[in-house]
Amino acid sequence: MKRIIAICVAALFAAAPAMSAFAGDAPATYIQQTKKDIRTVIFATNMRCGSCVKKVKENLSFAKGVKALDVSLEKQQITVTYDAAKTSVEELAKIVNKLGYKAEVVK
Repeated sequence: MKRIIAICVAALFAAAPAMSAFAGDAPATYIQQTKKDIRTVIFATNMRCGSCVKKVKENLSFAKGVKALDVSLEKQQITVTYDAAKTSVEELAKIVNKLGYKAEVVK
C-alpha cells in the first residue's frame, strides 16, 4: 500500500511543472487573442450569377485570416472581415482575381 501512495505522490510531483506551465500560458494566450487586428474591406466585383457567388464564397472562406464573409450579387460587392496579422487586402484581392473576377477596393 505504501508503494502505491509513493508512486502516486511521485507522479503528482512529476506532473506539477507541466500543469503549472500550462496554467501560466492560459492568460498569455487570452491576451494574444484579444490583440488581433481585425479589419473589414469591401470589394466591388463583376459577378454575374449565383454560381459566381458560390465560387467566391468557397474560395475566400477558407483563406487564411478570413473571419467573416458576405458576397452580394445584387450589390456586386464582397465584404470580408479579416485578421490583418494573417492576411492583407492585396492577398484577398489576388484570390478573387485568380477566380476571374475583379476586386477593386470600395472607399
